[in-house]
Amino acid sequence: MPDFDVLVIGGGVAGLRAAIAARQAGASVALISKVHPLRTNSAVAAGGLNAPLGIDDSLADYVRDIVEVADGLADVQIAQTFAAEARDEIIWLDRMGVPFNRDSKGKLALRAFGANSRKRSCYVDDRTGHAILQVVYEQFQRARIPAFFDCFVTSLTAGNGTSPAVTVLALRKGELELFGARAMILATGGFTQLYAPSTASLGTTGDGHTWAYLAGARLMDMEMVQFHPTVFPGGPGLLITEAALTGGAEIVDQDGNLLIQQKVLPREKLASAVFQAAQKSGRVLLDLRRLAEGQLNATLPQTCELVQAVAAIDPSKEPIPIHPAAHRAIGGIETDINGRTSVSGLFAAGECACNGLNGAGRLAGNALTEALISGRRAGEAAALYARSEHRREPARAQLADEERRLKSLVATEKVRGDSDTTLKLHTELAQLMDRNVGLARDASSLQSALDHISRLKERYGRIRLHNASLIYNSELTSYLELGSLLNIAELVTKAAQARTESRGAHCRTDFPQRNDSQWNRHTIVSRVDGAPYVGTRSVQA
Repeated sequence: MPDFDVLVIGGGVAGLRAAIAARQAGASVALISKVHPLRTNSAVAAGGLNAPLGIDDSLADYVRDIVEVADGLADVQIAQTFAAEARDEIIWLDRMGVPFNRDSKGKLALRAFGANSRKRSCYVDDRTGHAILQVVYEQFQRARIPAFFDCFVTSLTAGNGTSPAVTVLALRKGELELFGARAMILATGGFTQLYAPSTASLGTTGDGHTWAYLAGARLMDMEMVQFHPTVFPGGPGLLITEAALTGGAEIVDQDGNLLIQQKVLPREKLASAVFQAAQKSGRVLLDLRRLAEGQLNATLPQTCELVQAVAAIDPSKEPIPIHPAAHRAIGGIETDINGRTSVSGLFAAGECACNGLNGAGRLAGNALTEALISGRRAGEAAALYARSEHRREPARAQLADEERRLKSLVATEKVRGDSDTTLKLHTELAQLMDRNVGLARDASSLQSALDHISRLKERYGRIRLHNASLIYNSELTSYLELGSLLNIAELVTKAAQARTESRGAHCRTDFPQRNDSQWNRHTIVSRVDGAPYVGTRSVQA
């Protein structure tokens, strides 16, 4: 059984940064990812990443913007620590070779982005996430950290007097293995494939949230799901960066009339405004022709290329239809500033983690910065924990149990042609969540969603697979991912049902006002007697 001080699950920016930091702290480290790192969701972050680098900016300004967008739920001390460390991560990326755009003096160019009150987003045209992911992966390779790609984690055990361990299906070989470590970091990304349409990559299915929850970890603010306001509604959820809006693009109706005057809004408010405009006018368009002359192809080359490829629209000649779509999870596995969860030896970083920084809304441009800072901190903390932790042998019965479970999923007799499939249930679930637990929710829609999710779980339990092989069996991996999504759907809906107010990304049409007297608190979902229980904890000043 492979054994390490620190085991990182997830190959995006947060996971790679965590592995590098743990290795630099002296730990033996390995990383497991179900896809190659360069195919992870980190690459789709186009617009930029934040740090208070401008001469007219300050830590206080940055913290104020974070807290304002969080709509009363930010843990202020977390925000202050985060803002103070953002600059160092940008400098590290610059020194490692990220080809950031520069101004006329050769300094890092800063763009206005989202609801930031200052220009503080460093960027690489509209390929920022892609460029950063390439460079961080290069540094990961230079550290010579053992990596296991195309490896799908099927179960996790932690706590209860044992060191963390996972069963891993190596898709190339079709074999199950047991991996153990003194400390484990989950950096598995978000869960917004729970919705359709979604801007997230296909593997963004909340796997780490489910493993952590089943292992006894607490989840926080799960009702907070961020929708992006400027997404082409056809096809795979093509996101058009908000940097286009701050660059001069306008949101218009089909006759070219302005629909939204104030564009520099928190993402949650802008998404709601686009949603309401679509309900009134029927069609909302993003007009990129209004950018300054020459700016469109110069600063948004990838956007132009993708819009033409996916939407068959030349953005220099005609506007693009847009509609809000699920973008990123805000809530996640509850952690402290160093990524520690409520389960001993288990850490989390990046989008799967929730430490109180974002509250009810994430400031545009903070996702990549957060991935870097939380990844580094979790890596350092996990390495420190591993040094003081005695190795406890995981139960090898876990491997045999998983082998039996996976074999039991394969049909032993011919399955009827009209039976449920993973794709059919996933499509039904995603449409349900978008309709009932999306931008607008109420008691009736949430209860209806919970009832429907319960029926979907029953149908899911009856699915049997046709392919008995374990080698690159996409039928099996899609089935396991759907199981995670069904669990997450219930947790998100129950948390949304509990919060009887509207705040940030959470809009209850039956409780349209923010209610600080009752709900200036984080929601906490934990597993009690095998079922989800929603409690709360106070916001830390």
